[in-house]
Amino acid sequence: MFPTPTTYPTENTHRMVMFLDQKLHGDYERMEDILADAARHVRRAEEAIAQLPYDAFKPVQGWVRDLGKHAEKRRFLTEDFRHAAQSALRELVKLDPDEAPALIDSAMRNLRDALEASHRVTDLLAAEQEISRHRGQHG
Repeated sequence: MFPTPTTYPTENTHRMVMFLDQKLHGDYERMEDILADAARHVRRAEEAIAQLPYDAFKPVQGWVRDLGKHAEKRRFLTEDFRHAAQSALRELVKLDPDEAPALIDSAMRNLRDALEASHRVTDLLAAEQEISRHRGQHG
């Protein structure tokens, strides 16, 4: 990265330099964090949905129950999880946004983030398998 300076300018300037000994990590190194983020997003979505008025909550109730089962088992990489999250999103889109705009927005945003995290980790694992398979053929 940048070498540590050995001399400093003495003119009438003021500079602040911070040297951080942190390496930047890509998504591959952060897979566990990304999946933990998915769990957090699902919990936040469940909390927002649980606070909806009953008429708004009722159409989403079954999908929230399914999402709860996945969250309890910490299973966010399955097609069943993604189907439940997408179905809950489809039901939330149908709701009248004037009923509880902040709660609906929060639930939808968190479900989208959970889905994105699930897809990202699944893609990273698939890439890892493909690279391994490629290396095995040319090894």
